[in-house]
Amino acid sequence: MPRQLLVAIVVSTFLALMLSLVPRTGWERTVVPTFKPSRPIQLSERNVLDLFTLLTPHYKMKRIKWENPSVYVDFAVKPGEKVNTSHVYHDFYQLTYELFTRTDNVGHVYFRLLEESDQPKESKLLMAIQTTGTHSHPKPIAELDDVDSYVTSTFPVRIEPYFYERISP
Repeated sequence: MPRQLLVAIVVSTFLALMLSLVPRTGWERTVVPTFKPSRPIQLSERNVLDLFTLLTPHYKMKRIKWENPSVYVDFAVKPGEKVNTSHVYHDFYQLTYELFTRTDNVGHVYFRLLEESDQPKESKLLMAIQTTGTHSHPKPIAELDDVDSYVTSTFPVRIEPYFYERISP
């Protein structure tokens, strides 16, 4: 047993000495920061849907359209379904926040809430909100005290008169 231990120590020492003689060229360390900012996504027709998989909206997404530098997003509700405006404002703000912070080529976001119809071309517009990329540093939704009042005071909001019948109290 002591002889095997001595052989193991000698072999280990020999390997350590041999490895210390190996030239270090090509082994230079590159410093990689642990918390480096990620590069913004270049949004295109091929990857526009990938960004929307990160979101969990309250209402069903019906259509997403990318026209450089604009994103058009339609949400749909069923006829007779009550709509909570707070949820609409929340979905809009979360969507615009993700688009403006994760991408670098989005300039406008057009958001619509539609009432689905049996006929594809006869959907009714309930609400429309739009924004431009001029809001330089949007806050995360958790930092906003009142999302509803922030959205209505910051962005142009269009509510159709028909929509007031659908609003859930």
